[in-house]
Amino acid sequence: MDAQPPLHSTPPKHFIPMPFAYHETLELDIQTLTNEGRGIGRHDDWTVMVPFVIPGERVRVRIFRNHKNYSEADLVEVLTPSPQRVQPRCPLFGRCGGCQYQHITYEEQLRWKRQHVADCLERIGKIRTEVQPVVASEKIYGYRTKLTPHFERFRGQCPVGFLANGSRHTIVDVPQCPIASDAVNEALPKVRERIVSGSARNGTALLRDCDDGVLTDFNASGTAHVHGLTFHFPAGSFFQNNPYILEALLSYLETFFKEHPELEFLADTYCGTGVFGIALASVVKQFVGIEIDEKSVALAQTNLNCNHVINGSVVHGNSSELFKEITFDPQKTCVLLDPPRKGTDEAFLQQLARFTPRAVIYVSCAPDTQARDLQRFLELASYKIICVQPFDMFPQTKHVETVAFLVQEDV
Repeated sequence: MDAQPPLHSTPPKHFIPMPFAYHETLELDIQTLTNEGRGIGRHDDWTVMVPFVIPGERVRVRIFRNHKNYSEADLVEVLTPSPQRVQPRCPLFGRCGGCQYQHITYEEQLRWKRQHVADCLERIGKIRTEVQPVVASEKIYGYRTKLTPHFERFRGQCPVGFLANGSRHTIVDVPQCPIASDAVNEALPKVRERIVSGSARNGTALLRDCDDGVLTDFNASGTAHVHGLTFHFPAGSFFQNNPYILEALLSYLETFFKEHPELEFLADTYCGTGVFGIALASVVKQFVGIEIDEKSVALAQTNLNCNHVINGSVVHGNSSELFKEITFDPQKTCVLLDPPRKGTDEAFLQQLARFTPRAVIYVSCAPDTQARDLQRFLELASYKIICVQPFDMFPQTKHVETVAFLVQEDV
């Protein structure tokens, strides 16, 4: 694994020279992993963070940045490898910033992701609750159905790929991506050739693997079959990238509603093109999807029609009055939210607390913002967490999808 950036003779302009010199080498024993996928070691009671390591390993590292209370270092050499260390499948692992865990056995990845979720809940949300074992993905390579490689022309070169590990600007050229689907990798060479032979100086390309083939137009409409249903969605917009774990997630939610027949109604907020509401239509009496993006509302309506769903609707919601259109009895209603990575906001949580549904399901791809939002919601309303269930939507990476189930405290 090539994880080492090139050596430079002088430190960067704003380098802080304490407690370590620029590119000073150290030997560390790795103690744990952060939810960002970096290992933590200590040197004379000073914290040092380093990527691509495993707890229990002794490693040699090279300092490249000092902060107020910790330092960052690159991995130089693994002196004592963990029994959980494996050979990464991608030759660019360690340089490309897309994956963080290819060097760890899959079982160990799942164990650490479970720990990351628990740590975020406790450290950020001040919530101590049991986190269930992570539901594994059926495929751990070749699962990703959407790829958005970046490109930039510079001094006669035009790399097409992803940001380098630890960089906000440098692009690593990626001819093939092992976590992308076979169809995406088959289409990638032609997309790369078109970019290199074109005239655009920089930008982002799209490869979206769906039932219509691999789409490369951000404005195209794609189609996918999941859970026995058909969904139309904008090729360049959000739609789950791992269909294998999405199926498991939908089945899990379906089972939850079957086990809680008192939840007759579903309010699917942040509903996008309506995946959750439509997938759960058979296990609730009625549902409504709420979405503030008008284009997504139109596609959600198309999805309702093509799946012959007659007990649900999708409305264009005003962010300040999201629950205005909901006429369901709150004591028979479950509100599901699946916000973007940044989480939800105070206005939404205030409205949710005032609506007081019997149950809340919070789906998130970011345990840190989910923990923050859950802490605030529990301050606003009297609810208890009954289950936290992670799903491995993103094998080989630091990311994990987590579903938190809440019910009213007196239920």
